[in-house]
Amino acid sequence: MVYLARFKFLYSNSSCKLRKSELCRVWISRLSTFSKSSKPSQTKNAQHHPPKSQTEKISSLFNEITEILGADNVVPGETEEKASRVSENFDSCLPSVCRNAQEEKFSVLGDTQMGNLSEIDVSPVVHEITEIVRAEKCVVSLEERLGKLGFRFDPKVVEKVLKRCFKVPHLALRFFNWVKVREGFHHTSEIYNTMLSIAGEAKEFGLMEELVKEMEMNSCEKSIKTWTILVSQYGKAKLIGKALLVFDNMRKCGFEPDVSAYKIMIRSLCNAGKGDIALEFYKEVAQKEMLLDLNLYKMVMNCAARLGDVDVVHSVANDMIKISQIPEHDVYVYMLKSFCASGRIKEALELIRDLKSKEVSIDDDYFKTLVEGLCRAGRISDALEIVDIMKRRDLVDGKVYGFIISGHLRKNDLSKALVLFQEMKESGYLPLASTYTELMQCLFKLNEYQKGCELYDEMLQGGVQPDSVAITAMVAGHVRQNHISEAWKAFESMKDYGIRTTWKSYSVVYQGAL
Repeated sequence: MVYLARFKFLYSNSSCKLRKSELCRVWISRLSTFSKSSKPSQTKNAQHHPPKSQTEKISSLFNEITEILGADNVVPGETEEKASRVSENFDSCLPSVCRNAQEEKFSVLGDTQMGNLSEIDVSPVVHEITEIVRAEKCVVSLEERLGKLGFRFDPKVVEKVLKRCFKVPHLALRFFNWVKVREGFHHTSEIYNTMLSIAGEAKEFGLMEELVKEMEMNSCEKSIKTWTILVSQYGKAKLIGKALLVFDNMRKCGFEPDVSAYKIMIRSLCNAGKGDIALEFYKEVAQKEMLLDLNLYKMVMNCAARLGDVDVVHSVANDMIKISQIPEHDVYVYMLKSFCASGRIKEALELIRDLKSKEVSIDDDYFKTLVEGLCRAGRISDALEIVDIMKRRDLVDGKVYGFIISGHLRKNDLSKALVLFQEMKESGYLPLASTYTELMQCLFKLNEYQKGCELYDEMLQGGVQPDSVAITAMVAGHVRQNHISEAWKAFESMKDYGIRTTWKSYSVVYQGAL
């Protein structure tokens, strides 16, 4: 990868004083390895329109779409059911390193004098060692107690004990350092892999570098697992420069990255806001026809949509269908959601038009997604036109009303939101907890404390169970009025609803009590 090598030069050049953002800009300009062009492109249909302003184009296109959606081709509920099945099949896919770590049993090897260790249950021995390592408050030192055991520590024993000390990294390191100076003992690559994982989870990146150097000094060869662990830990910590350099070094050392390494890099880059770089990695994955999990496909698609790269969105969709065998209908829904979530209303409308030309049935999930996208983009009047079509087809529910109400609140138009909220209830639709919450938050912000409390009581009396966000909003409303005792009561009510209290909700009460 040429762009990785160039970035490595920039990253390691001590005379270069570029800031991280400048480095990224320089690096991103090099990204062209697997694509003819990384510039955002327009769909073919858009190229045939006469020159118009963007607003006129969208308005014209919207009128066309309302006619399409008004046609008798709606299949209620189909997409939601299919998406649920696909999610069950794909969301469970995890990077192999994480999956192996979860599935690996902690049956361990013990004293080398025990004969055929693979056939003997030595878990009691491992348990005894682990208890000594994890016991911090003892008069006798850890090292002294371990020395009195009289065991000859097999590398497999050490590896498994370390895995059981994953949540106490300082004790794991202490045991690791003690055992490596025992006569006749030598650490293995697997032990170093375990310690690298422990150090990375503890964000001890200096220790990780020391372990890598020590690994080389002790002639413990790095495996693909070693490289993947390094990429994973740096990636999760958003140390993207280091993750990329490790990825490059892995290849230079003769290891071809597997699908796990690619998944980690793509996910890390997307989470770090480096979507354009993530897309370059994805193009390699697609070229190699590697299988990704559903959530990662959607993450890449969302990145491409945010960047306005319509061609890549369509390319990802094709890969989902051809490589991962995801049903076309579900893939089109994900495409529409990605365009709507990124505010690409024109592209979303063009997709609906393309689906019509392919004679794809437009079900209620398409309607709801489009309504939500239009509201997010501030096009509430357009969203209401879609809702009118949905009403004629009996497709409107509390969720749809919630989208419109949320759109009005984004425009700080509480009066319209409340009018629609009342209309919704009078029409027999039950509001969602999220709709109640948004209205409460707005009322509390405007010092309409009593109205906010009344709304919360109405929600409870109507049988709508509050979630943690709703209760936290109520807590914040009480705190704003300095009603700390009421805030504590609301906070404690989370237990009654089986809701696990979070630090965020606790901090709201705590700050109010100060």
